[in-house]
Amino acid sequence: MSKGYTGEIIRQHADGRQEGNYIAVHVDRVLVHDPALALLIKDFEKLGTPIWDPGRVLLTVDHFAPPSTVERANLVRQVLEFSKQAGLTHTQVYQGICHQLFVEGTGVVPGGLVVGSDSHTTTAGALGCLATGMASTDILYTLVTGNTWLCPPDAVRVNLSGKMPDSVMGKDIILYLLGRSGEGGYLGNALEFYDHSAHIGMDDRLAICNMVVEGGAKNGLFYPDEITAAYLKNRDGAVETGVWDTLSVPKYKKEETIDISFLEPQIALPHSPANGVPVKDAVGEKVNQVFIGSCTGGRFRDLEMAAQILKGRRVHDTVRLMASPASQKIYRQAIEKGYIQILVDAGAVILNPSCGPCGGIDKGILAAGDVCLSTSNRNFKGRLGDPAARTFLCSPLTAAAGAVQGVITDPRDFL
Repeated sequence: MSKGYTGEIIRQHADGRQEGNYIAVHVDRVLVHDPALALLIKDFEKLGTPIWDPGRVLLTVDHFAPPSTVERANLVRQVLEFSKQAGLTHTQVYQGICHQLFVEGTGVVPGGLVVGSDSHTTTAGALGCLATGMASTDILYTLVTGNTWLCPPDAVRVNLSGKMPDSVMGKDIILYLLGRSGEGGYLGNALEFYDHSAHIGMDDRLAICNMVVEGGAKNGLFYPDEITAAYLKNRDGAVETGVWDTLSVPKYKKEETIDISFLEPQIALPHSPANGVPVKDAVGEKVNQVFIGSCTGGRFRDLEMAAQILKGRRVHDTVRLMASPASQKIYRQAIEKGYIQILVDAGAVILNPSCGPCGGIDKGILAAGDVCLSTSNRNFKGRLGDPAARTFLCSPLTAAAGAVQGVITDPRDFL
Protein backbone atom coordinates (compact mmCIF):
# COMPACT_ATOMS: atom_id res chain seq x y z
CA MET A 1 0.00 0.00 0.00
CA SER A 2 1.62 3.26 -1.17
CA LYS A 3 -0.70 5.58 0.73
CA GLY A 4 1.83 7.57 2.79
CA TYR A 5 0.78 9.46 5.92
CA THR A 6 -2.39 10.53 4.16
CA GLY A 7 -3.58 6.92 4.16
CA GLU A 8 -2.70 6.55 7.83
CA ILE A 9 -4.68 9.66 8.76
CA ILE A 10 -7.66 8.22 6.90
CA ARG A 11 -7.24 4.91 8.70
CA GLN A 12 -7.13 6.57 12.10
CA HIS A 13 -10.28 8.56 11.31
CA ALA A 14 -12.21 5.57 9.94
CA ASP A 15 -15.48 4.65 11.63
CA GLY A 16 -15.56 1.02 10.48
CA ARG A 17 -17.70 1.34 7.33
CA GLN A 18 -16.30 0.66 3.89
CA GLU A 19 -17.81 0.42 0.39
CA GLY A 20 -15.35 -0.84 -2.16
CA ASN A 21 -12.26 1.39 -1.95
CA TYR A 22 -14.13 4.13 -0.08
CA ILE A 23 -13.78 4.42 3.69
CA ALA A 24 -16.17 6.31 5.96
CA VAL A 25 -14.29 8.76 8.19
CA HIS A 26 -15.15 11.36 10.79
CA VAL A 27 -13.85 14.87 10.16
CA ASP A 28 -12.29 17.28 12.64
CA ARG A 29 -13.14 20.60 11.00
CA VAL A 30 -15.17 21.92 8.07
CA LEU A 31 -14.55 25.11 6.10
CA VAL A 32 -17.34 26.76 4.11
CA HIS A 33 -17.55 30.19 2.46
CA ASP A 34 -20.41 32.46 1.48
CA PRO A 35 -21.29 31.35 -2.09
CA ALA A 36 -20.91 27.67 -1.20
CA LEU A 37 -23.14 27.85 1.87
CA ALA A 38 -25.72 29.85 -0.08
CA LEU A 39 -26.20 26.80 -2.32
CA LEU A 40 -27.04 24.63 0.70
CA ILE A 41 -29.53 26.78 2.62
CA LYS A 42 -32.60 25.41 0.84
CA ASP A 43 -31.31 21.86 1.36
CA PHE A 44 -31.04 22.45 5.10
CA GLU A 45 -34.55 23.91 5.16
CA LYS A 46 -35.87 20.90 3.27
CA LEU A 47 -34.07 18.39 5.49
CA GLY A 48 -34.92 20.18 8.74
CA THR A 49 -31.64 18.85 10.11
CA PRO A 50 -29.17 20.83 12.25
CA ILE A 51 -25.44 21.06 11.63
CA TRP A 52 -23.80 18.17 13.47
CA ASP A 53 -21.36 20.34 15.47
CA PRO A 54 -21.53 24.12 14.89
CA GLY A 55 -18.33 24.63 16.87
CA ARG A 56 -16.31 22.67 14.33
CA VAL A 57 -17.38 24.75 11.32
CA LEU A 58 -15.64 27.89 10.08
CA LEU A 59 -17.87 30.08 7.90
CA THR A 60 -16.29 33.01 6.10
CA VAL A 61 -17.73 35.81 4.01
CA ASP A 62 -14.75 36.37 1.74
CA HIS A 63 -15.85 35.98 -1.88
CA PHE A 64 -18.41 38.78 -1.83
CA ALA A 65 -16.50 40.95 0.60
CA PRO A 66 -18.07 43.41 0.50
CA PRO A 67 -20.82 42.59 -2.03
CA SER A 68 -20.53 44.41 -5.35
CA THR A 69 -24.10 43.80 -6.56
CA VAL A 70 -27.58 43.71 -5.05
CA GLU A 71 -27.80 40.00 -5.80
CA ARG A 72 -24.61 39.30 -3.87
CA ALA A 73 -25.70 41.55 -1.00
CA ASN A 74 -28.91 39.53 -0.67
CA LEU A 75 -26.93 36.31 -0.78
CA VAL A 76 -24.63 37.44 2.04
CA ARG A 77 -27.65 38.47 4.08
CA GLN A 78 -29.17 35.00 3.68
CA VAL A 79 -25.90 33.34 4.64
CA LEU A 80 -25.52 35.43 7.80
CA GLU A 81 -29.13 34.81 8.82
CA PHE A 82 -28.59 31.07 8.36
CA SER A 83 -25.37 31.22 10.36
CA LYS A 84 -27.20 32.79 13.29
CA GLN A 85 -30.06 30.29 13.16
CA ALA A 86 -27.64 27.35 12.89
CA GLY A 87 -25.59 28.54 15.86
CA LEU A 88 -22.31 28.76 13.97
CA THR A 89 -19.88 30.20 16.50
CA HIS A 90 -16.98 30.70 14.09
CA THR A 91 -18.39 33.07 11.47
CA GLN A 92 -15.94 35.65 10.16
CA VAL A 93 -17.21 38.46 7.94
CA TYR A 94 -14.73 40.45 5.82
CA GLN A 95 -11.87 39.26 8.07
CA GLY A 96 -9.87 37.52 5.38
CA ILE A 97 -9.70 34.68 2.89
CA CYS A 98 -11.10 31.41 4.18
CA HIS A 99 -7.92 29.35 3.74
CA GLN A 100 -5.81 31.83 5.69
CA LEU A 101 -8.41 32.17 8.45
CA PHE A 102 -8.60 28.37 8.64
CA VAL A 103 -4.90 28.03 9.53
CA GLU A 104 -4.95 31.09 11.79
CA GLY A 105 -7.58 29.36 13.92
CA THR A 106 -6.76 26.75 16.55
CA GLY A 107 -8.70 23.81 15.09
CA VAL A 108 -6.31 22.75 12.32
CA VAL A 109 -3.48 20.62 13.73
CA PRO A 110 -1.09 17.89 12.55
CA GLY A 111 -2.77 14.56 11.98
CA GLY A 112 -6.21 16.10 11.61
CA LEU A 113 -8.70 15.54 8.83
CA VAL A 114 -10.34 18.69 7.51
CA VAL A 115 -12.52 19.35 4.47
CA GLY A 116 -13.74 22.51 2.80
CA SER A 117 -16.08 23.78 0.12
CA ASP A 118 -13.19 25.08 -1.99
CA SER A 119 -10.49 23.24 -3.91
CA HIS A 120 -7.69 25.21 -2.24
CA THR A 121 -8.58 23.79 1.16
CA THR A 122 -5.39 21.79 0.51
CA THR A 123 -3.56 24.87 1.88
CA ALA A 124 -4.04 23.64 5.46
CA GLY A 125 -1.95 20.55 4.72
CA ALA A 126 1.13 22.68 5.39
CA LEU A 127 0.37 22.05 9.09
CA GLY A 128 0.67 18.29 8.64
CA CYS A 129 -3.00 17.40 8.30
CA LEU A 130 -5.12 15.87 5.57
CA ALA A 131 -6.96 18.82 4.02
CA THR A 132 -9.01 18.53 0.86
CA GLY A 133 -11.74 20.38 -0.99
CA MET A 134 -15.13 18.93 -1.86
CA ALA A 135 -18.24 19.83 -3.86
CA SER A 136 -21.32 21.32 -2.22
CA THR A 137 -23.27 18.05 -1.96
CA ASP A 138 -20.37 16.36 -0.16
CA ILE A 139 -20.05 19.31 2.20
CA LEU A 140 -23.78 19.15 2.92
CA TYR A 141 -23.42 15.48 3.93
CA THR A 142 -20.48 16.33 6.18
CA LEU A 143 -22.22 19.29 7.81
CA VAL A 144 -25.19 17.07 8.65
CA THR A 145 -23.33 13.93 9.76
CA GLY A 146 -19.78 14.95 10.68
CA ASN A 147 -18.55 12.24 8.32
CA THR A 148 -17.45 11.79 4.74
CA TRP A 149 -16.20 9.02 2.47
CA LEU A 150 -12.62 8.97 1.16
CA CYS A 151 -10.69 6.68 -1.15
CA PRO A 152 -7.08 6.71 0.12
CA PRO A 153 -4.96 8.12 -2.72
CA ASP A 154 -1.54 6.83 -3.67
CA ALA A 155 1.09 9.09 -2.15
CA VAL A 156 4.14 10.71 -3.73
CA ARG A 157 7.01 11.72 -1.47
CA VAL A 158 8.77 14.99 -2.39
CA ASN A 159 12.09 15.64 -0.66
CA LEU A 160 13.11 19.29 -0.50
CA SER A 161 16.83 19.75 0.10
CA GLY A 162 19.41 22.49 -0.20
CA LYS A 163 19.28 26.11 0.96
CA MET A 164 16.57 28.33 -0.49
CA PRO A 165 18.10 31.18 -2.53
CA ASP A 166 17.11 34.72 -1.58
CA SER A 167 15.32 35.13 -4.93
CA VAL A 168 13.16 31.99 -4.49
CA MET A 169 9.91 31.61 -2.58
CA GLY A 170 7.42 28.81 -2.01
CA LYS A 171 5.53 29.93 -5.12
CA ASP A 172 8.62 29.26 -7.23
CA ILE A 173 8.97 25.76 -5.78
CA ILE A 174 5.41 24.73 -6.59
CA LEU A 175 5.49 26.34 -10.06
CA TYR A 176 8.68 24.40 -10.77
CA LEU A 177 7.10 21.16 -9.56
CA LEU A 178 3.95 21.73 -11.63
CA GLY A 179 5.97 22.71 -14.68
CA ARG A 180 8.07 19.58 -14.38
CA SER A 181 5.13 17.22 -13.88
CA GLY A 182 2.79 18.86 -16.39
CA GLU A 183 -0.93 19.51 -16.14
CA GLY A 184 -2.56 16.68 -14.20
CA GLY A 185 0.84 15.13 -13.48
CA TYR A 186 -0.22 14.18 -9.93
CA LEU A 187 -3.83 13.35 -10.76
CA GLY A 188 -5.53 11.63 -7.83
CA ASN A 189 -2.36 11.48 -5.71
CA ALA A 190 -1.36 12.84 -2.31
CA LEU A 191 1.81 14.95 -2.31
CA GLU A 192 3.79 14.70 0.91
CA PHE A 193 6.71 17.09 1.40
CA TYR A 194 9.77 16.52 3.59
CA ASP A 195 11.92 19.54 4.38
CA HIS A 196 15.33 17.98 5.00
CA SER A 197 17.57 21.04 5.01
CA ALA A 198 15.75 23.85 3.20
CA HIS A 199 14.11 25.28 6.35
CA ILE A 200 11.14 26.52 4.33
CA GLY A 201 9.01 28.90 6.39
CA MET A 202 5.33 28.28 7.06
CA ASP A 203 4.10 31.03 4.73
CA ASP A 204 5.97 29.40 1.85
CA ARG A 205 4.72 25.95 2.83
CA LEU A 206 1.15 27.21 2.76
CA ALA A 207 1.68 28.54 -0.77
CA ILE A 208 3.05 25.17 -1.89
CA CYS A 209 0.19 23.14 -0.46
CA ASN A 210 -2.32 25.66 -1.78
CA MET A 211 -1.37 24.83 -5.37
CA VAL A 212 -0.92 21.04 -5.30
CA VAL A 213 -4.50 20.82 -6.57
CA GLU A 214 -3.35 22.54 -9.79
CA GLY A 215 -1.41 19.36 -10.53
CA GLY A 216 -4.48 17.24 -9.91
CA ALA A 217 -3.46 16.14 -6.40
CA LYS A 218 -6.15 15.29 -3.85
CA ASN A 219 -4.14 16.86 -1.06
CA GLY A 220 -0.68 17.95 -0.05
CA LEU A 221 1.00 18.03 3.34
CA PHE A 222 4.32 18.79 5.00
CA TYR A 223 5.68 16.29 7.47
CA PRO A 224 5.64 18.18 10.79
CA ASP A 225 8.99 19.38 12.08
CA GLU A 226 10.44 22.19 14.18
CA ILE A 227 8.96 24.82 11.85
CA THR A 228 5.51 23.32 12.34
CA ALA A 229 6.04 23.21 16.09
CA ALA A 230 7.14 26.84 16.20
CA TYR A 231 4.08 27.93 14.22
CA LEU A 232 1.70 26.00 16.48
CA LYS A 233 3.37 27.26 19.64
CA ASN A 234 3.07 30.85 18.43
CA ARG A 235 -0.55 30.30 17.42
CA ASP A 236 -1.86 28.07 20.20
CA GLY A 237 0.69 28.40 22.98
CA ALA A 238 1.27 24.65 22.76
CA VAL A 239 2.18 21.97 20.23
CA GLU A 240 -0.32 19.24 19.45
CA THR A 241 1.14 16.35 17.45
CA GLY A 242 -1.81 13.99 17.65
CA VAL A 243 -1.71 11.12 15.18
CA TRP A 244 1.94 11.69 14.27
CA ASP A 245 3.08 10.22 17.58
CA THR A 246 1.85 6.76 16.61
CA LEU A 247 2.51 6.52 12.87
CA SER A 248 4.79 3.94 11.28
CA VAL A 249 7.14 4.61 8.37
CA PRO A 250 4.94 5.04 5.29
CA LYS A 251 5.31 3.65 1.80
CA TYR A 252 5.06 5.74 -1.33
CA LYS A 253 4.05 5.30 -4.95
CA LYS A 254 7.20 7.15 -5.95
CA GLU A 255 9.77 9.53 -4.52
CA GLU A 256 11.13 12.78 -5.95
CA THR A 257 13.90 15.08 -4.76
CA ILE A 258 14.29 18.78 -5.50
CA ASP A 259 17.52 20.56 -4.59
CA ILE A 260 16.12 24.05 -4.31
CA SER A 261 19.56 25.61 -3.91
CA PHE A 262 19.78 25.45 -7.74
CA LEU A 263 16.23 26.70 -8.32
CA GLU A 264 15.65 29.92 -10.25
CA PRO A 265 12.63 32.24 -9.97
CA GLN A 266 9.72 30.67 -11.88
CA ILE A 267 6.70 31.94 -13.79
CA ALA A 268 3.64 30.18 -15.21
CA LEU A 269 2.76 31.24 -18.73
CA PRO A 270 -0.88 31.61 -19.82
CA HIS A 271 -3.21 29.76 -19.54
CA SER A 272 -2.20 27.05 -17.03
CA PRO A 273 -0.40 26.95 -13.67
CA ALA A 274 1.51 23.97 -15.10
CA ASN A 275 3.16 26.14 -17.78
CA GLY A 276 6.03 26.84 -15.41
CA VAL A 277 9.33 28.12 -16.83
CA PRO A 278 12.23 30.15 -15.41
CA VAL A 279 11.38 33.86 -15.26
CA LYS A 280 14.41 34.60 -17.42
CA ASP A 281 12.61 32.89 -20.32
CA ALA A 282 9.75 35.41 -20.18
CA VAL A 283 11.53 38.70 -19.42
CA GLY A 284 10.52 41.73 -21.46
CA GLU A 285 6.80 40.96 -21.76
CA LYS A 286 4.91 44.21 -21.14
CA VAL A 287 2.63 44.25 -18.08
CA ASN A 288 -0.50 46.34 -17.48
CA GLN A 289 -1.54 45.09 -14.03
CA VAL A 290 0.17 43.44 -11.09
CA PHE A 291 -1.68 41.73 -8.26
CA ILE A 292 0.03 40.77 -5.00
CA GLY A 293 -2.38 38.88 -2.76
CA SER A 294 -4.81 35.91 -2.62
CA CYS A 295 -4.72 32.75 -0.48
CA THR A 296 -1.48 31.89 -2.30
CA GLY A 297 0.48 35.13 -2.23
CA GLY A 298 -1.02 37.50 0.34
CA ARG A 299 0.70 36.40 3.54
CA PHE A 300 3.05 38.37 5.73
CA ARG A 301 6.25 37.12 4.06
CA ASP A 302 4.74 37.84 0.65
CA LEU A 303 4.13 41.49 1.54
CA GLU A 304 7.54 41.68 3.20
CA MET A 305 9.34 40.45 0.07
CA ALA A 306 7.33 42.75 -2.20
CA ALA A 307 8.20 45.69 0.05
CA GLN A 308 11.86 44.73 -0.18
CA ILE A 309 11.74 45.30 -3.95
CA LEU A 310 9.46 48.36 -3.85
CA LYS A 311 11.16 50.30 -1.08
CA GLY A 312 12.39 53.62 -2.44
CA ARG A 313 11.04 52.85 -5.91
CA ARG A 314 7.93 53.76 -7.90
CA VAL A 315 5.56 51.59 -9.85
CA HIS A 316 6.03 52.03 -13.61
CA ASP A 317 3.63 54.60 -15.06
CA THR A 318 2.04 51.97 -17.34
CA VAL A 319 1.27 49.56 -14.50
CA ARG A 320 -1.63 49.28 -12.04
CA LEU A 321 -0.42 47.62 -8.83
CA MET A 322 -2.91 46.13 -6.38
CA ALA A 323 -2.00 44.48 -3.09
CA SER A 324 -4.36 42.58 -0.82
CA PRO A 325 -3.35 40.97 2.50
CA ALA A 326 -4.85 37.51 3.00
CA SER A 327 -6.37 38.45 6.36
CA GLN A 328 -6.95 41.43 8.63
CA LYS A 329 -4.38 39.99 11.02
CA ILE A 330 -1.74 40.01 8.28
CA TYR A 331 -2.88 43.49 7.25
CA ARG A 332 -2.27 44.81 10.77
CA GLN A 333 1.13 43.11 11.00
CA ALA A 334 2.19 44.58 7.66
CA ILE A 335 1.09 48.05 8.80
CA GLU A 336 3.07 47.72 12.03
CA LYS A 337 6.22 46.71 10.10
CA GLY A 338 5.83 49.55 7.62
CA TYR A 339 5.32 47.34 4.57
CA ILE A 340 1.94 48.80 3.68
CA GLN A 341 3.41 52.32 3.78
CA ILE A 342 6.20 51.20 1.44
CA LEU A 343 3.69 49.76 -1.03
CA VAL A 344 1.51 52.87 -0.91
CA ASP A 345 4.52 55.16 -1.37
CA ALA A 346 5.48 53.09 -4.42
CA GLY A 347 2.05 53.68 -5.94
CA ALA A 348 0.16 50.52 -4.97
CA VAL A 349 -3.55 50.42 -4.21
CA ILE A 350 -4.23 48.43 -1.03
CA LEU A 351 -7.37 46.28 -1.17
CA ASN A 352 -9.21 44.72 1.74
CA PRO A 353 -8.66 40.97 2.24
CA SER A 354 -10.99 39.08 -0.10
CA CYS A 355 -11.17 36.61 -2.98
CA GLY A 356 -12.34 39.30 -5.40
CA PRO A 357 -9.27 39.91 -7.59
CA CYS A 358 -8.24 36.24 -7.72
CA GLY A 359 -11.56 34.89 -8.98
CA GLY A 360 -12.47 37.77 -11.25
CA ILE A 361 -15.30 38.67 -8.88
CA ASP A 362 -14.44 42.34 -8.42
CA LYS A 363 -11.53 44.71 -7.71
CA GLY A 364 -9.33 44.76 -10.77
CA ILE A 365 -11.12 42.91 -13.56
CA LEU A 366 -8.91 42.60 -16.64
CA ALA A 367 -9.83 44.15 -19.99
CA ALA A 368 -9.24 42.59 -23.41
CA GLY A 369 -5.53 42.70 -24.19
CA ASP A 370 -4.44 43.28 -20.58
CA VAL A 371 -1.41 41.42 -19.30
CA CYS A 372 -1.36 40.68 -15.58
CA LEU A 373 1.37 39.45 -13.25
CA SER A 374 -0.37 37.72 -10.35
CA THR A 375 0.66 35.93 -7.18
CA SER A 376 -2.65 34.02 -7.19
CA ASN A 377 -3.04 30.33 -8.07
CA ARG A 378 -4.84 30.18 -11.42
CA ASN A 379 -4.34 31.85 -14.79
CA PHE A 380 -7.07 30.14 -16.78
CA LYS A 381 -8.44 32.01 -19.76
CA GLY A 382 -11.11 34.45 -18.60
CA ARG A 383 -10.68 33.76 -14.88
CA LEU A 384 -9.58 37.29 -14.00
CA GLY A 385 -11.65 39.08 -16.61
CA ASP A 386 -11.88 39.25 -20.39
CA PRO A 387 -10.90 35.99 -22.16
CA ALA A 388 -8.58 38.03 -24.36
CA ALA A 389 -6.48 39.04 -21.32
CA ARG A 390 -3.40 37.03 -20.29
CA THR A 391 -2.22 36.25 -16.77
CA PHE A 392 1.23 35.10 -15.66
CA LEU A 393 1.62 33.52 -12.21
CA CYS A 394 4.70 34.31 -10.16
CA SER A 395 6.08 35.00 -6.69
CA PRO A 396 5.63 38.35 -4.92
CA LEU A 397 9.30 39.12 -5.63
CA THR A 398 8.82 38.67 -9.37
CA ALA A 399 5.51 40.56 -9.26
CA ALA A 400 7.08 43.55 -7.51
CA ALA A 401 10.02 43.61 -9.92
CA GLY A 402 7.61 43.61 -12.86
CA ALA A 403 5.58 46.42 -11.31
CA VAL A 404 8.66 48.62 -11.13
CA GLN A 405 9.97 47.86 -14.61
CA GLY A 406 6.68 47.64 -16.49
CA VAL A 407 7.76 44.35 -18.02
CA ILE A 408 8.33 40.84 -16.69
CA THR A 409 11.63 41.07 -14.84
CA ASP A 410 13.91 38.62 -13.09
CA PRO A 411 13.83 39.68 -9.40
CA ARG A 412 17.52 38.85 -9.11
CA ASP A 413 18.14 42.11 -10.97
CA PHE A 414 17.00 43.87 -7.78
CA LEU A 415 18.51 41.51 -5.19
